[in-house]
Amino acid sequence: MRMGLWLICLGAIAWGTAGLAAKLLILHHGMTPLEIGAWRLLVAAPLLWMAAIWESRGHVFVSAGRRGLVWILLFGLALAGYQLTYFNAVDRTLVSTATLIAICTAPLLVAAVSALVLREPLGARTLLALGLGVMGVALVIGISGLATLTDSRYLGGNLLALGAATCYGGYTLIGKQLVRMLPPFRIAAAAFSTGAMMLLPFIAWPPPSWQAWGLLLYLGAVPTGLAYLLYMAGLKRTSATHASIAALLEPLTASLLAMGLLGERLPLMGWLGATLLLASLAVMTVPKGNRVNRTEG
Repeated sequence: MRMGLWLICLGAIAWGTAGLAAKLLILHHGMTPLEIGAWRLLVAAPLLWMAAIWESRGHVFVSAGRRGLVWILLFGLALAGYQLTYFNAVDRTLVSTATLIAICTAPLLVAAVSALVLREPLGARTLLALGLGVMGVALVIGISGLATLTDSRYLGGNLLALGAATCYGGYTLIGKQLVRMLPPFRIAAAAFSTGAMMLLPFIAWPPPSWQAWGLLLYLGAVPTGLAYLLYMAGLKRTSATHASIAALLEPLTASLLAMGLLGERLPLMGWLGATLLLASLAVMTVPKGNRVNRTEG
């Protein structure tokens, strides 16, 4: 299980670099968030198919069965839905609020559904890690995001962010179901292709700039293609709930990159949040102490 968690942690760290690449595309090349979301799936899909062909030794097109195809279609819908709902939420509410709802709500949804549907046990360590992780991310993102939760002006954006959390939690649960049936790389390739086709109406040709194309290729290859390969491989080795908690490293990575490259500052409460988030990972990964039998001499 610990290997699965480390793979997901690496994937989440790669996810955390996506925000910086997207910000550069928006500020310097005039691309919209929805265009970027569509391009990242489109660029990632062929790379994921290459990984799937390598994984299956050329037998990648073996039928997944009707049930498998339905799950893959749902996975692709959830991926496309996340891009649409999250980026629209960012446009209609504060970025901090959208991220807070989307990132922090998803592990809670996954934990509840995993316990009720997938029959994954929620022990005391898992619940402690879940609580520490969600609190940690809330502090890293900033408590100011809570202020708009009850503001009617941002209701539409907040509901879209909740929809993004549902999509995010949904593809985690669907992915866990699929890795019991199919090789993980084939799942990612088929799901991303489905999601990319659904987002084709939002594709717009980027500006004729080497930097823009480089950023798009990086966005599709590393924080999307590679990150999801690591995520799917890790999901096969751990529970859906643990996977959703480990993925909380994404906003922490984004915050640290913003500090180092954009000159942004992380307040004291943010550092406390980072500590809580790392503590949640420690709770999941550190093995329980062995009981020592004492003998009286």
